Amino acid sequence: MKFIENVERDRFNAFAINHALNHYSKTSYFIDFKKPEFYDGDLLGVEDDEGNLIATALMLHKKTKFPFSQFSYIQYGFNLDYENKELLEFFMNELKEYAKRKGSFFLRIDPNITRLEHEKDGKIKENGFNHEYVTALFQKCGYTHLGYNYGYSGNWMSRYTYRLDLDQPLNKVLKGIKRCSQYNNKNEQRDVHVHKATIDELPVLCEGQEELAKKLGFEPYGLAYFQKLWKCYAPYVHYYVVSTNFHTAKCNLEAIVEQDENKLKTMKDENKKAPIIKSIDAMKKEIQEIVDQGLDVDQQVALGAKFIIMQGVNVWNVNMYTKKTLMNFRAAFALHRYAIEDLYNQGAKTYDFEGISGSLDPKDEYYGQQDFKKSFGGDFLEFLGEFDAVFDQKKYDLWFKTDHMYRRVRRKLRYIFNKK
Repeated sequence: MKFIENVERDRFNAFAINHALNHYSKTSYFIDFKKPEFYDGDLLGVEDDEGNLIATALMLHKKTKFPFSQFSYIQYGFNLDYENKELLEFFMNELKEYAKRKGSFFLRIDPNITRLEHEKDGKIKENGFNHEYVTALFQKCGYTHLGYNYGYSGNWMSRYTYRLDLDQPLNKVLKGIKRCSQYNNKNEQRDVHVHKATIDELPVLCEGQEELAKKLGFEPYGLAYFQKLWKCYAPYVHYYVVSTNFHTAKCNLEAIVEQDENKLKTMKDENKKAPIIKSIDAMKKEIQEIVDQGLDVDQQVALGAKFIIMQGVNVWNVNMYTKKTLMNFRAAFALHRYAIEDLYNQGAKTYDFEGISGSLDPKDEYYGQQDFKKSFGGDFLEFLGEFDAVFDQKKYDLWFKTDHMYRRVRRKLRYIFNKK
């Protein structure tokens, strides 16, 4: 085996994009996207004895002020056969030595290699796979494991996700989505529909994000961020906008109410009447809400948007934001439902929801988000977490303490500012 530097971009991307372990942050476009936050990046790899590329890794480098130095980072790790322990150990050591030669005081890797096999509800599967030998191998090579911790506990990348298997008949995929037909019907009645959108419609995504930012107190990305992301990954971007016409929705509901009321007049069984009466009352209430909230206007209104990157057969939900609206206008469901079928027809085999808390506690503040993603029938994945190879302990300790304090203060200030 041979460690190689400066892998040619096309060769690097061809290998990465077709690898099962790939993530869009593990292709060369990520270097351009992360500048200037990370000032530079390197495309690294391993060749076998015949000169074939058998592993790749994208290493970024970032300057620090406290201490005045730099560190290196490999987001979501490498693309290789992680069951090949000889290759794995060789690459781990070479990457560590390369970062040291670049002048970094530590290297962080957070591989998207699964740890333990889980059931779809998140519980650990009895007698399922166990990849903790990868953790042990990292430690053998001199890396420190930062722990199997909670998904949103300061990790740079989420340690948990749901991933939907699209390598099966589409009707089976759709059948696995909870209340799929019911939500489809509700959205059709309310004129909720999705269309493929252009870069000029990115403000819709920003508006949805800003609304959520005010609620949760985080700092939203600006329009320029999403424009840069689009331009860096342009061949692989899929962008969708969901919208409705509330006036049309109101007219549709009024027509259904009238139809159901006429139906009641011919019915004699009181037990069969009860659910129809309940449905009529609910729709009348919804119609009144449309009027009371000033939504009864005959025009298209954007409800939200979804930004997706698809490389090869793998799909990642990079960002999705929807605006708060009436309960039965299921914008988030509509976006996922449309994207799943659209990308399935374009050859997608996996559909990654890109991050959940991993908590199985219904009281967890992010449990609702996790439960929604679970409803699409994907697999619950747990990754190994973060590993640091430290070359200068004093610099690392100073950076770690300073960074921790800075991030904590920044979160509090952003929360206060954005809530205001």
